[in-house]
Amino acid sequence: MFSLKTMARPLAMLALVLGAGAQSQAQARMQAQTPAPAPAGVNPNALRDKFLDPARGVFVVAHRGCHNPAPARQLPSAPENSLLAMDHCVALGVDMMELDVRRTSDGALVILHDARIDRTTNGRGRLAELTLAEVKRLRLRDNLGGNVYPGVSDQVMPTLDEALQHAKGRIMLNLDIKEEIYPEVVAAALAAGMGDQVVIKRVVSRDVEPLVDQAPYDQVPFMPILGNWPSEPATADLGDIAARQLQGKNRPAGVELVFLSQQQFAAVRRVAKERKIRLWANTLGDVIGVIGAGSDLDAMRTQGKTWGAMMDQGIDTFQTDEPGPLIEYLRSRTAP
Repeated sequence: MFSLKTMARPLAMLALVLGAGAQSQAQARMQAQTPAPAPAGVNPNALRDKFLDPARGVFVVAHRGCHNPAPARQLPSAPENSLLAMDHCVALGVDMMELDVRRTSDGALVILHDARIDRTTNGRGRLAELTLAEVKRLRLRDNLGGNVYPGVSDQVMPTLDEALQHAKGRIMLNLDIKEEIYPEVVAAALAAGMGDQVVIKRVVSRDVEPLVDQAPYDQVPFMPILGNWPSEPATADLGDIAARQLQGKNRPAGVELVFLSQQQFAAVRRVAKERKIRLWANTLGDVIGVIGAGSDLDAMRTQGKTWGAMMDQGIDTFQTDEPGPLIEYLRSRTAP
């Protein structure tokens, strides 16, 4: 039974504090190459097929991994964008992990959300000014880092190759690419044999030809991002933009929705239903006007009913910081 009490986050931190030089780069890579096995029954092809067919049910995407504690499964917190956060997602039965990709000064692709390393590691500075060797001497802060979660873990910042290998056969990945490195990221996914186990996304506007037919987006599952942005008037005909993006010879896996009005959502939903693609909502904030609110916080306050209301309106993919509670809610929703 879904319960806020059982899902309440403990305030205790994962306090495994190790020195910056306690683990060598070679040891970190060895750790990345030996992930815990996937639970019995995990089938990467089945995950891909489910993602590409919204009729197969709700798809759960963990934002920067499963970094929040999951007391119901006896899982503590983990650093965001870490291999440990990925392991927790696999243990929870999450379908996909969202992670962020950037590039170091010597061209290595690594997993980091911010342009700076200050919030999420025990170092300081801009990633673009650091080499991979320098990055690997750092340790990741617990959970979302910053001043709220200052504890330093034993986890190091993964490279993209390490993350791909760690995920292979266990979980799908949403690669949120933070720089103009799309070709390099897609090439890495293909080289790792993960080309059909990842999804990449990009914001589109009215005059953009279908990206799904353009390189490198045509080589892996792709999803356009549609929305009204704070710097633009909320009057765009997103239904027309969605229809344009779906006119290509290839079919996107779905569309991500950000800052939509009710009217715009209805137009995009109609197009998505016709093409049988997924409607992806980012539930980190009140980003979609389906029921007036759609955030994780609202969902937790309403015992998951906010998620349920969005599902009833046609949302079938949720990117969330609360994957554990969402999965528990889905189980309660289908229980006899």
